[in-house]
Amino acid sequence: MQTDWTQSSNGADWRVELERDVLLPGRLVTGRVTITARDDIDARGLIVALRATEHWKHRVTTTDAKGHTSTHVKTERRELVNEPVQVEGVVRMVRGASRTWPFELPVPPLGPATLEAEVAGLDWVFEAKLDVPGGFDSSIERPVRVVQPVALLRSGAVHLGQFALYDLAEVGADGVTGSIAVDPVPLCAGEPFSATAELRAGDSRRLQEIRAEIRVQVQATVPNGLEETIVAWASVVPTAEITGDRSIRLSGTLDGRALPSLELPHGRADATFSSRRPGRPTRISSVTSPSPRPVSFEGGPESGLSEPT
Repeated sequence: MQTDWTQSSNGADWRVELERDVLLPGRLVTGRVTITARDDIDARGLIVALRATEHWKHRVTTTDAKGHTSTHVKTERRELVNEPVQVEGVVRMVRGASRTWPFELPVPPLGPATLEAEVAGLDWVFEAKLDVPGGFDSSIERPVRVVQPVALLRSGAVHLGQFALYDLAEVGADGVTGSIAVDPVPLCAGEPFSATAELRAGDSRRLQEIRAEIRVQVQATVPNGLEETIVAWASVVPTAEITGDRSIRLSGTLDGRALPSLELPHGRADATFSSRRPGRPTRISSVTSPSPRPVSFEGGPESGLSEPT
């Protein structure tokens, strides 16, 4: 969906029209930038850029002069990607003048994709800037979202757990065996999906309920890094008796947050499909899927899936 941003900054009124704010790796994003001078402008150049910043949280323990220790959570940030494109060289404008420039900006072919989580994540921004020598730069900056195409997952460029791209995985726990099938594979954030659990039990079992969840485990992969579990979807099957063969069909729509299966320099995110009965602290019930299922953003039309908007 086309976006239109406006902002005033250090003597200039900005307007940026971007083809879309959901971006695909390896593609060009087109747009136009319009500047109206509120004061005379003398800049070395007009630059547009995409920047990606990783963040992660970890515990830090310090000791004071008296030997007392304390622990606090520290958030670290590091710029991973900066893709600038010079749209114009020297820009000189008198007060009241207005100019418009078209531009094309490449999205890095491997992303990485946006990850919206607390303990670890990645944020992308679009920036347009006038580089003013000896003065304050004038600029406009807005967040954008880079998605993870299915092709990247299938190519092996992103590390995934065993069976993550299989549409069916064998499972077993508590004397119950079977399989879980998921469609589509990989799952797509904000999109509908269906799943079927085929269960086989030697003895008859009656459960109060079975809770099925798609969980995303996010962790900061540094010493003393924090972890969090995000439930991207959950459903409860009421009173259920399992004897012999039992088929349970589920469907729903995943959380629309950017939660792709992803590995960053200081963090990672993995998804699993699991089920459990109440009262158990583990992810076991009648059955637990041991195979991570990637929660990924869909790619372009060539992937056979619609793009997120």
